[in-house]
Amino acid sequence: MRSYYYNRSCYKLLNIEIPSCFIELDDYFDSIFQDVHTATKHKSVTLSENICRRMSDIELYAKNISDSQNGVNLFQSAIFIGSLLVGYFSSCKALLDACAITLSDVYNLDLTNKQKDFSNKIFWKKLEPIGISVYGRYTPLKQFFKEIINWRDSALHRITPLVIVHSPDDPDKTSIEKQSIKVASQIDTDISTAVNNPKKVEWVEPTYYHTKWQSMLINLCGEICLDIRSQTIQ
Repeated sequence: MRSYYYNRSCYKLLNIEIPSCFIELDDYFDSIFQDVHTATKHKSVTLSENICRRMSDIELYAKNISDSQNGVNLFQSAIFIGSLLVGYFSSCKALLDACAITLSDVYNLDLTNKQKDFSNKIFWKKLEPIGISVYGRYTPLKQFFKEIINWRDSALHRITPLVIVHSPDDPDKTSIEKQSIKVASQIDTDISTAVNNPKKVEWVEPTYYHTKWQSMLINLCGEICLDIRSQTIQ
């Protein structure tokens, strides 16, 4: 019996394609669960829904960031995008946490809630004995995880990502078509740095990090779905 857990995520609201890993995992649930009640109360379905919801939250923030670039008042849009990026980076970290929690639970790693975190050394120490087929699939992602965690820590705990309107001339004398919204690509960049040392700041599109990370995040979801499936029995 399929659980349709992905329909309880923002994918339902966004009307975008649900990653195939979530559909295929629910196909597997259909082959082992006899009824909806059994499926929806099973731990594997709960973990799967959490992963799916976290990924769909990322897509929701990415869409709102993209849409906000087309606002009538770009200066207001830049302020809004800065706040949306805080939510975006936090949602990316939330997905990583959901994945770490899932691995800990399906492989019974005996970790505290605080230790169920890709940035925690104890997590990796506990995961390693599971074997290369699991540990070896996630260790190459450590640098990717670190990049996300660093951006989340900066955006959430220290400073909102710097987002400004770029204009080739005086904004009041330049058409909106020639202006664009950009994000400082260095962590912890503040306005004083941008003003005093403009050549040290590199600027990217507001959706730059989603474009860079999206496929890797979806692939991560696919790997986690494989682990959920391998450890799920009726």
